Amino acid sequence: MRILYVDDSPVARAAASKLITDRGLDVTVASSLAEAQAIDPETIGAALLDLEVGSERGTDLATTLRSGAPSMPIAFLTGAMNGELLAEARTFGPVFDKTLGLEQVLVWLAAFV
Repeated sequence: MRILYVDDSPVARAAASKLITDRGLDVTVASSLAEAQAIDPETIGAALLDLEVGSERGTDLATTLRSGAPSMPIAFLTGAMNGELLAEARTFGPVFDKTLGLEQVLVWLAAFV
């Protein structure tokens, strides 16, 4: 399964993509919403999105992805675990705290492979 991972932090992208590929999953990384929106959602099995990508919102990308692939599993990573944006993200799927590492994310992904 191909995972789309979107994060504006080069360090976060490198670390997460390595962990995901080490689990035998195919990961496509994007550093912006525009870059991610250029990818055909039908080629993606699941999406892991930063909640805040620069000045943009990961939930906006989630809306776009779901319009092209309504059953796509979507989860978010964030360092800010409160607020209105967090509540909106939870309408799409789980929200994971970046500061706790990615083990929970890997368990979530394992449910879809």
